[in-house]
Amino acid sequence: MDEKAAARKTAATRENIKNALLHLMEERPYHDISVPEIVLEASTARCTFYRHFPTKDDVLLACCKDRFEGLFRSMQEEPSYTFHDTSLGYYQYWETHKTFLQLLQKQDLLFFFTKNLDRFLYEVTGRTGEQDGDNAPPAKLVYHFFCSMSAMSGILMYWLNSGCRETPEQLAQFYVSFLAEGSEGDKDCRYFREHHTYPFDPNYV
Repeated sequence: MDEKAAARKTAATRENIKNALLHLMEERPYHDISVPEIVLEASTARCTFYRHFPTKDDVLLACCKDRFEGLFRSMQEEPSYTFHDTSLGYYQYWETHKTFLQLLQKQDLLFFFTKNLDRFLYEVTGRTGEQDGDNAPPAKLVYHFFCSMSAMSGILMYWLNSGCRETPEQLAQFYVSFLAEGSEGDKDCRYFREHHTYPFDPNYV
């Protein structure tokens, strides 16, 4: 078997195991699911499971990472140059994948997603820098990135916990408003409440 065929087989096996866990999670509590049950659902061998994943938690972690890989690809395919467009792409992606987030929510496992959020996001930005041939970004830029991304993710979590009522466009408007407005009494904030838009162009990154 050549290297490409072996890589495809490895990827297919890992995908099969991840899908098996997610399917079982739709039916049973995560903490009641055992590795032998995942192996049975995936129609694979127990030794194969441990060749790819040390623990059940590592399978779930890989499922979370897959979603961030998808987010990375989505943002690369449609590059954004304003805070509004960046946040809109972010919320559109997660609306498309909200069933995964809702499954974690149902299982009380959103903490598993959020505690790894920074790491996944930083891996995405680090890879972008490598592709652009850039050196490590200055500390101020890194902190600015995590400040803005924490706000975006906080909005995402509230949106999920409150029933996913708003559209991605509305979420993006909220995010931009937090960046642009100084306080609830700001005239732009009142303007948005009356007109549901803003009287200024989106800020450029």
